Amino acid sequence: MSFRSAAAKNVVLRKAGVMTVAALVTVSLTNESSLRAQSPRSAVPPSLRLPDETAGVDAIARTLISAFDQVDIVALGEAHGRFRLDSELRIAMVRHPDFAKKVRSIVVEFGSTTEQSTLDRYIRGESVSRAQLEQVWKTTTQAPNGIWDQPIYADFFAAVRDVNSKLPAGARIRVFGGDPGPGDNRSRETAAVSVLKEQVLQKHGKALLIYGAAHFYRTMPEDYLSSLGEDIGLARKLEIDFPGRTFIVIPVGRLDRPRAVTADIDPDFQKFDRALTTQVRPVLVSLQRLPFRDFTAEEFLGRTLTTCRGAGGCVSVFKGSTLTLGQMADACVYVGGGADVDSKANPTQ
Repeated sequence: MSFRSAAAKNVVLRKAGVMTVAALVTVSLTNESSLRAQSPRSAVPPSLRLPDETAGVDAIARTLISAFDQVDIVALGEAHGRFRLDSELRIAMVRHPDFAKKVRSIVVEFGSTTEQSTLDRYIRGESVSRAQLEQVWKTTTQAPNGIWDQPIYADFFAAVRDVNSKLPAGARIRVFGGDPGPGDNRSRETAAVSVLKEQVLQKHGKALLIYGAAHFYRTMPEDYLSSLGEDIGLARKLEIDFPGRTFIVIPVGRLDRPRAVTADIDPDFQKFDRALTTQVRPVLVSLQRLPFRDFTAEEFLGRTLTTCRGAGGCVSVFKGSTLTLGQMADACVYVGGGADVDSKANPTQ
């Protein structure tokens, strides 16, 4: 994850769904103080009741689509290719016949704001060469990581294009790139929130938001949060002007320990398995429900965010934190901790 603030001195690197903080990022004290005065310490979850357990990709897709009856944004976190489920679930959602009846906008991390016209033409079904389409993700801030070159991202655009081909022009879905491309000097999350405000929320619309899950965490350890500058998390930024209108879903499953980390907590996924009645995976579970609410972020999200700022080497951002899963998100899609989890996808990321 890179920050576009002109005053930023260093860079935060995002690799394969794991964020590594290379050094402390500084911003204008005036801008930062103003932002922190406005932003809540943690984003407030919406009042939305889920079934205790929703098992299987198709059933989860239906449940998340029904959530749009009560919220304006469903923020669907992903692990950047490390879980096969991420791609399957978002495609299942857009292909469901009820999706386009409720949702006309999708905002994605893997598209740049400066290539919106190219993305629009492709999604509408117009002739766009592969080289032209690739500019949609190759002009994002994260393109040097090669992260968006995985086929799953082009596959998603193709799925929406196919769905639109069967819909009348006035009922089609529009996909927006949320990442600032060349010439767009906004920070990454500022750009995404601006797109959501201008294209969706101010028009009283609804949107599916697809970003790396760490962008959606409702809170963070204070020392880490203070290093982030203006990109304090999409949920927290949206909460300033649109409180209680975003429903956050994150994936939970086995991830490899980041190479830079020498020791951490190995998650005990039997805690999840023992608490669930269904043996089907994936399964959607509310994180406001016990015992899942009280599982620690350090144990189950510790490998999603890594900091290398301290003298002790690289460690999980959540090391020693008392934050719980219930404080981080509204629900999770639990993929399990076994061999079905593809945690080694695309090692070049």
